[in-house]
Amino acid sequence: MLIISSLTVMSKVLTNLHTNDTLWNDFLEGDRDAFAQLFNDYSNVMFAYGYKILGDREQVKDSIQDVFVKLYSNRRNISRDVNAKAYLFISLKNTLLNKIERLDYISTDHSVEVKFEMELIHNSEYDEENESSFTDGQRIELKEALKELTPRQREAIYLYYIQEIPLKDIPQLLGMSYQSTRNLLHRSILKLRSHITNGSGLCISAFLLQSLSK
Repeated sequence: MLIISSLTVMSKVLTNLHTNDTLWNDFLEGDRDAFAQLFNDYSNVMFAYGYKILGDREQVKDSIQDVFVKLYSNRRNISRDVNAKAYLFISLKNTLLNKIERLDYISTDHSVEVKFEMELIHNSEYDEENESSFTDGQRIELKEALKELTPRQREAIYLYYIQEIPLKDIPQLLGMSYQSTRNLLHRSILKLRSHITNGSGLCISAFLLQSLSK
């Protein structure tokens, strides 16, 4: 059952990748419908990510609008060989960080402080499809364990496991090298496991996908 479920998920991921690549290419060729579809497909997840960086709904919405306006204006200079979601996330974060500086949301040492909190959900539909054995107690432990991580560790986990941003694109979002990002993710997962009962036998990636809100 687990193998079949995994193959189904992989099939959906590959299908989505192909669809997104086609949509991205159509947009770069000037297709307005493709541009509108990009906004429909990604604006909600961009908002969820942006709100974790800057907890101001209107500023995040305005920033998303800014990203798409600039995206359309600069489409002739954008590479086809990029992950659309990662590109939009990177653009949004840069826009937000610039806005944070302009709005004087930074501390006196000019470093941006992002709490990057993550909400837990109870996905009963996921439980039924995947025969989940994760307990409510483990979910509570996960919530407490997340508090022990640094904001950057939480962001790395969110980007990689929840939003499925390719690992090669995450360093640019975190302002780190590729190897440092890999090490950060590894340490974060080990830390989560250490705080969860029987964590050594827990499929932490499935647990995160099931328990964390996008």
